[in-house]
Amino acid sequence: MDVSTLEELKDEYPTSSWALWSPDFPNDGCVEEDAAELFEYIKNNRTRLRPSVVLLSLNPSTKLPSDYLKFHSTEPKHRNDQFRDHVEEAGLEGAYMTDLVERVVDADSGNVDPTADDVENLLDQLELFEQETYYVLCFHEKVFQTLLEYCGSRPRELEHDIRAFRGVQNEVQLECYRVWFHANWGANRDKIPALREQLRF
Repeated sequence: MDVSTLEELKDEYPTSSWALWSPDFPNDGCVEEDAAELFEYIKNNRTRLRPSVVLLSLNPSTKLPSDYLKFHSTEPKHRNDQFRDHVEEAGLEGAYMTDLVERVVDADSGNVDPTADDVENLLDQLELFEQETYYVLCFHEKVFQTLLEYCGSRPRELEHDIRAFRGVQNEVQLECYRVWFHANWGANRDKIPALREQLRF
């Protein structure tokens, strides 16, 4: 992954990020507290990045203090340390992470309606990586369903209650998987063990 591509992602796509966290995250003084320091950390570890794996959520739930901090907030309410643990346990470190709908900041997913333009925005991001196949983990039913309809594919059922489909866009293959939403705390906490199984699968 070259530095110019990382810079373009940071400048053009505000919810872009990578599944790498510093050893000190989320403690005081970790590089994730500052967007510029986090970007330097990602650049210095770019050989660990895996752009063919995409962790795709629906939309930003809150306004971040700066771009490039998606999934790296140190605030306990976001539970990003738990998300990091799930990702690392499943061996998915270095994956690309972003939201399907950048334009809507809302904690209520009922207020978010993805469009074809949102999918095309995602495909523009993926085009920068020049991969032949992308493995997209969709952390919300709306994300999965929007991509499914856009690609005109049919879903299939896999182990661990995973739904999946294969599609081709611009001569690039998409392998998409619906997994449980990573922020299912509280009433949906029972989904967490299942999510861990899905990610490992």
